[in-house]
Amino acid sequence: MKFTFKYFCPKLDFDAYKKALDKQMREIVAQGLEAWLMVTTVEVPLWSGASRATFVKVGQLIDHTVATSGGSAPFNRAGTGLAMSTGEGLDPSEMERGLYVFTYGTTLPWLLVNEYYNANDWGFHLTNPGPYEFQVKARAAFLHATKMASLPKVAPFIRKQVVR
Repeated sequence: MKFTFKYFCPKLDFDAYKKALDKQMREIVAQGLEAWLMVTTVEVPLWSGASRATFVKVGQLIDHTVATSGGSAPFNRAGTGLAMSTGEGLDPSEMERGLYVFTYGTTLPWLLVNEYYNANDWGFHLTNPGPYEFQVKARAAFLHATKMASLPKVAPFIRKQVVR
């Protein structure tokens, strides 16, 4: 007697899963950035627009508008803040390694001082003096917004492969 059979071996469609994972990771980072920006714009007051403008480049990564005008200063310095900041999004070479990173940086002197110190202690007369501590608070908001995120389920990407 001769018996024949087909053996089905599961195979992961890795390319399709990787595409779904990339899409999900981008959405998770965008949710985190939204929370990060909401906290930074609450913690950093709008006066001349310069400090808030340092967040514009990060906001552009997710089409989030950051208000930089309408403060109580008699002039608008949003251009100064924009020029003294960096904000970069997801780098494809890092994403290939599984790193989904955004960066924010500023060299705006008065924002840096107010981030860590009460400038009124130095003779200034600010309505909303620091320390703002927006970095710590925004990081916490980012982590809170992203910690419950889930990755795509693997099951839909498993295919049957016939092995004889």
